[in-house]
Amino acid sequence: MNSSGKIVSIPQEIMFAIFSWLPSDSLMRSKCVSRFCNSMVSESDFLDIHRCRSGGIEFLLHGVSAYYTAEEKKKKYEKASTSVLQVDGFDSLYNCGPTDPAYSCLDCVNGLFCSWDSSNMRPAAIFNPSTKEVRFLPDPIEGKCWNKYLLGFEPKENKYKHILPCIPYYMPSVCISGVIYQFVIIDDLSIVTFDVKSEKIEIIALWIALELVYYYRLIEVKGKLGVIDYRKWVSGYFDLWILEKTPKREWERQIIGVPSIWKTREPRFASFFMDRHGEIVFVVNLSRGDLCCLCYDVTRKSWRVLKIKGLPKGSNINGIYCYVESLVPFG
Repeated sequence: MNSSGKIVSIPQEIMFAIFSWLPSDSLMRSKCVSRFCNSMVSESDFLDIHRCRSGGIEFLLHGVSAYYTAEEKKKKYEKASTSVLQVDGFDSLYNCGPTDPAYSCLDCVNGLFCSWDSSNMRPAAIFNPSTKEVRFLPDPIEGKCWNKYLLGFEPKENKYKHILPCIPYYMPSVCISGVIYQFVIIDDLSIVTFDVKSEKIEIIALWIALELVYYYRLIEVKGKLGVIDYRKWVSGYFDLWILEKTPKREWERQIIGVPSIWKTREPRFASFFMDRHGEIVFVVNLSRGDLCCLCYDVTRKSWRVLKIKGLPKGSNINGIYCYVESLVPFG
C-alpha cells in the first residue's frame, strides 16, 4: 500500500526472486498467504532454484530417543576450521516413527528421509526435516516384517520411489543420478544397482572378494560411487575406492592420511557422507553434549574439525546425515 492508500501489487517475477532466498520455514508459512504463494512455492522451477540457493549445510542427527536438525553457521571471528551448529530437536517425528534403537534404520536422498524399524511390523515413514511433514508408507504385505527399505530419486522426472529389496541388508544405501547402490551378499560381498526409472538391476563386483562389511560404507563422490574402507584408520590412513564411469567399471584407489592426533581414535560409529561442499564427514566421538566430527575435503585434500554443540546431556547419536533444504510436497 502506498502513501495514497492504494494497494500496489508486486510483479510476480520479483516475488519469485525474493521468495527463492527465504528459508524453508518462512516459505511454508507463506503458502497460507494467498493462492499465488501456495502455487509458486510448489512449482518445480521454484523448488530447483530454492534448493540451489540454500545457504548453510543442514544435518539430521539420528538419536536413540529423538531426531535433531542442525545447521552449520560459521561465526565471524572464529577460526575457519571450527564450525558451530545450533541444534533444533523435533521429537514429534521420532514419536511417529520407529522406537527400537537397535533396529531403527534411516535412508536419505535429495532432502527426504525414510525411517523404519526392522524388528517390528510398523510401517515405514517418509519425512522432510525442512517442512516437518511426515507420511507413512502402506504395509505391502500384512503381517510381514521388512528388514530394509530403499529410497530413490529420479532427477530427470523429479520423482521419488521407495523399494522393498528381495535381499534384505541393513547397511545404508546411496542414490546417485537416479541409481540406487546397496551392499548385498551373493556368495561374496557385492554391490547391487537399481535404476529408479527403468527398474533394472545390475550386480557390480568389488575390487577384491570381501566377507565382512562392517568397515565399509557407500558414499557419493562428485557424482560417482565411492566406497570407504576405514579398517586401517588407527594405522593413520583410510582407503577411498571410486568406481570410474568406464565400460570396464574399474575401481580407483585413493589412500588418504588421517591427522596424527586422530589416528588413535577409531570412529565411534560409521556415519560417513559427502556434503554439498565436497567433504567426507567422519563422526569420531560424543562428550558432554558435543558431537565432534572430522571433515575431509576431497578437492583440497585437507581436514577440518566440525563441532555440533547444544545436544542434551546423555544423548546417544546413532547417525548423522547431511541434506539440502527441500520443499518437496507430499501431496
